[in-house]
Amino acid sequence: MATITAATCSIGIQCNFEPLKHHNFNSCIKFYLSIPSISSPNFSFHKLSLHTMPANSFRANASSSIDAPSEELEASSRGGIGANDLLIVGPGVLGCLVAERWREEYPGCQIFGQTMTTDHHDELIKMGINPSSRETKFTSKFPYVIYCAPPSRTEDYPGDVRDAALKWSGEGSFLFTSSSAPYDCSDNGSVDEDGPIVPIGRSPRTDILLKAEEVVLEFGGCVVRLAGLYISLDTDQRSRVLFM
Repeated sequence: MATITAATCSIGIQCNFEPLKHHNFNSCIKFYLSIPSISSPNFSFHKLSLHTMPANSFRANASSSIDAPSEELEASSRGGIGANDLLIVGPGVLGCLVAERWREEYPGCQIFGQTMTTDHHDELIKMGINPSSRETKFTSKFPYVIYCAPPSRTEDYPGDVRDAALKWSGEGSFLFTSSSAPYDCSDNGSVDEDGPIVPIGRSPRTDILLKAEEVVLEFGGCVVRLAGLYISLDTDQRSRVLFM
């Protein structure tokens, strides 16, 4: 059974999970991406039995309507995709923090960041993140994928989430960072993953999020509905919320 979990989070401060209670940001990300199965009366995770791609050389096919015709690119890798390698779709402030914590936990891992444009690829490289564009076609799958991109920059958000899920090997975890928007709560009260959700048709944005969440659950991934993500960021940081 796949998972939806509610959370409130301020980057760099603290998270409050139900039923997981208090965890800091680092432990939250480590928890969801590092643990393949969890035994809890209120929390379940299903690990798909998909075949794992062989650890041959990692290759990607990239094309652009602006640049030269399609060409095959070989990403720098150490013998292919490793057991702790991570793909971040939408490596903005949140995604880069995940990358930083992930590398601390797994120093020898490779981290890839997929963006919609190449505008910030140089910055990602400086952070130790291997950048790729939205058009990049990966031929090896990743054991860990986290989807941090918002729905505002794409016409088919659920489709983009599905494309990301197809890059997941089924091992490790696929994590989708949703928001608290789906919860039907107008009194600023507490909610958890079993709380009522906004009826379909009331909000186009919420409809899109719910459809994307359905895709994640279909693949056996985890949905984390985060709230208060950026309240601790200064103005400059907020302007860099997502490298797209």
